[in-house]
Amino acid sequence: MRERTRGLAVLLAIAALGGVLRWGVLETLGPPKLTGDENYYGITAINLASGRGHINSRDEGGSRAWRPPAHAWLLSWFVDPNQPRSESNLKQWVHRMLRWQVALGTLLVFVTGCLGRALFDWRVASGAAAVMAVYPNWVAQSHTLWSEPLFTVLVTGALATVVVLQQRAGWGTAVAAGALFGAAALTREAAIPIAGVAGFWLWHTAAATQRGRAAGRAALMLALMVAAIVPWTLRNQRVLGRLVPVSTVGWFAAAEGNTLESSWLAPDGPAQQQYRAAYFAIADEAERLDYARRQALERIAAEQPLWIFKKIIRSLAQLGEPDSVLLYKLRRGNYGDVAPAWQTALLWLCALSYGAVLTAGIIGFAAAPGPGRRLLPALVLAAVAGLHILANATPRFRLPWMPLFMVYGAWSVLHWRSLPAALSGRRWTVPVAALGFLSVVCIPYFVVYGGRH
Repeated sequence: MRERTRGLAVLLAIAALGGVLRWGVLETLGPPKLTGDENYYGITAINLASGRGHINSRDEGGSRAWRPPAHAWLLSWFVDPNQPRSESNLKQWVHRMLRWQVALGTLLVFVTGCLGRALFDWRVASGAAAVMAVYPNWVAQSHTLWSEPLFTVLVTGALATVVVLQQRAGWGTAVAAGALFGAAALTREAAIPIAGVAGFWLWHTAAATQRGRAAGRAALMLALMVAAIVPWTLRNQRVLGRLVPVSTVGWFAAAEGNTLESSWLAPDGPAQQQYRAAYFAIADEAERLDYARRQALERIAAEQPLWIFKKIIRSLAQLGEPDSVLLYKLRRGNYGDVAPAWQTALLWLCALSYGAVLTAGIIGFAAAPGPGRRLLPALVLAAVAGLHILANATPRFRLPWMPLFMVYGAWSVLHWRSLPAALSGRRWTVPVAALGFLSVVCIPYFVVYGGRH
């Protein structure tokens, strides 16, 4: 009991320090300019607050389900519907939203520690939380309106709850895991396959005599996730006239990711620009969905038989390259006029910190004691990779899974003396292959194509 109290106190202190860092950077630099999907969430939040519903337009023909609803709904809490949409009010609302993102970033530090404690012990929990507290890419991500902070808190909390459920059987814990996965799925649909592999892991790692009960808990967890999604699905059926479980962006992403250029490694080019222009020229959202589906299937068929080879190489290179949201916004001038020397320093800081966390995490995945501990990240990362191979990929999409790398990386650093013995035999092949791919493919890809996402 004393150890638990002390461990929680340490986690809370680390989270508080991470929050102070995020808050200080935001208040010192001021809100960076919004870009891309951030504008979608901001506009939709304002429409929700004003009573117009989840719509990304000022007219009635806008996108009503292009992205999942949870993130915009939470952001709408920080909009005052009684105030006009003046420039000063918009800036004030965005600043409030960004402060909420900072709060989520602070909570993520704590939740990362909880995942470390569930998988290992309090030392690993503190180490992983400390890394998350100062990790440059996540500090920067706390100052954006993208949905990653909310999604990562929810999906990391869900994974931690599943690990606790596997260790201490309890139906209440299964309910909590299902609720977290449901909320995560309403933030980003990537939570749905992760819940599936988590349910399989829960059943597979149970003792033979307990597999029936484990299957029941996994089924309850998945059923509750589905139950959380159903009301939104019914709403989409009503407003769009067709089955859309969460959002329409999935087929858009699949078509975008499979519209390969003449140089198929290139992340962007005339072919994708032409596709996007045609997609957004369609006024009706349901028709846009049909167009994206046809485009995705046609492009996949056109790239056979080498499609899967091209997509594996390109998507994993895009997920693994040492680019970041911070560097993306710096290049676009979203932080204002930043001196080139500072940009270079931040480039190296982001790249080196990412490389260190990734390397330690991969070694931890391979060396961790117990097949269950090694299987969980393998299943999660395989599901993530498969999802982005089928659709599109950018370095931002790996952020929600960095807590896993931090937890396993903290374990490998704290147990560095035992690593040679733990990695005996074939286990060396995992980190060697993964780090070899990073060195031979991902880093050269960044040198050639970095900044084009």
